[in-house]
Amino acid sequence: MSDDWLHQLQQLHAADKAKRQAEAPPAETQLPPSQASEVLRRSQAHSLLRQVQRTLLDGGGVLDIFDRAGNYDRVITLAWQGPISAARKPNSDDPAPYHYILVGVRQGRLYVNGKRLKETSSDALRAALLWASKNPGEEKRNKKQAK
Repeated sequence: MSDDWLHQLQQLHAADKAKRQAEAPPAETQLPPSQASEVLRRSQAHSLLRQVQRTLLDGGGVLDIFDRAGNYDRVITLAWQGPISAARKPNSDDPAPYHYILVGVRQGRLYVNGKRLKETSSDALRAALLWASKNPGEEKRNKKQAK
């Protein structure tokens, strides 16, 4: 009986652990940066966003790449201030809103400005970038943020 109580404690521990794992929501798995980069490469995201920058913004704005930004495994953003015909790089001292187009990868899926694409092809991304160019994301600024 002296070792039996330890065995019963181990069984209690194992039962509780199994119960907690069954109740826990599945964790969102993040892709390694290399796999997320592969999704962006296959869809030609960087090249297509560079074309948007040259054509829509006449080379204005700024193109950045981030690992594990927000809910994404990897992100490429094109951000600017001002109207598209006079786009400029974002300036934190300028109270004008930032506009952006964000292409992100989460769990192997491609997103543009938060909207999931049905497929990760470059054709699907082109259509989504055209939509996002007409409806860019916007981060409003105020005088307190600008200082």
